[in-house]
Amino acid sequence: MGMSVSPNNLTVTFKQLDQAIDASMPQIYQRFYQLTPVKTGNARSNTSLNGRTINGNYPYAAVLDAGRGFRDGQMRGSVQAPNGMSQPTIDYAKQVILQKLKSVGL
Repeated sequence: MGMSVSPNNLTVTFKQLDQAIDASMPQIYQRFYQLTPVKTGNARSNTSLNGRTINGNYPYAAVLDAGRGFRDGQMRGSVQAPNGMSQPTIDYAKQVILQKLKSVGL
């Protein structure tokens, strides 16, 4: 079985991909938010979604995302998010977006 691609078909496919990503972002953001470790609540309260970008607006965002955290006055591996937040969220996003694309026949 062959497949032909015309400029119109390609445009529709990219539009559907864009729509699938946009429709998935709130769900993807929720996953990132849930993976964000909680000690005082500062990290979660300063995590936001802006379009397709999840922002961690706190000075130790990179530390938490590296699966690290401060415990007992020392830098240690994070118990709550040992794999950080970004990579698990990216893996989850791939699944969610693929499910949305399959639901529209792509």
